Amino acid sequence: MNKKPIFKFSFDKLKKDKKGVAAVEFALIAPVMVLMLFGSVEVSQAVTIDRKVTQAASTVADLVAQYETLDCATLRSIMIISRSVFEPYPNQGALASINVASVALVGGTPKVEWSKMVNSNGTCSTSSALPVGMNVNVPGTDSNGNAINLATSLINTTAPNSAGGVVLGKVDLNYQSLGTSFLPNSLQMSEEYMLNPRRSAKVCFTGETTPGC
Repeated sequence: MNKKPIFKFSFDKLKKDKKGVAAVEFALIAPVMVLMLFGSVEVSQAVTIDRKVTQAASTVADLVAQYETLDCATLRSIMIISRSVFEPYPNQGALASINVASVALVGGTPKVEWSKMVNSNGTCSTSSALPVGMNVNVPGTDSNGNAINLATSLINTTAPNSAGGVVLGKVDLNYQSLGTSFLPNSLQMSEEYMLNPRRSAKVCFTGETTPGC
């Protein structure tokens, strides 16, 4: 008497059986999809924060340009105001520092007359500020396509006799990433913005001796 086998394995049936294929495929691609999702969020946030650094530099320069004389207390207030630009990313804004400087023509070359830096802790100092006497070069072109220093043009526009200057607002941010592998854990972002003083030929700083102040 022939007995039928209890279990019979068939490769033909295995080839035709599609059960669980979708689950296996999803398990293979899910990690990649999740990584791409977080990566896109990371890159999108980094681009947004970089734009906000530019807006913050513009805000700092705009506020400084409205003063005739500055001091550290005023700069701290300006820094606090500039942080509001980073909403809804207050933690990133809290890491930003600002550099403020007066730039004037010295021997026909735009140079830093005085500069102050306020770090993320609110400390106002010259130790990490732009060096006094540093050349300021903002590459650009005139109407004829010739290369020019835009800083020189701005100063000449406000004070043809070189008695005035322009204000420079600079924002630096050590951007902290979300921890994905698409960007480094920290990324340096920086932006500068220059404007003509609104109420005087140049903006002075209390305690700093500069021509015209």
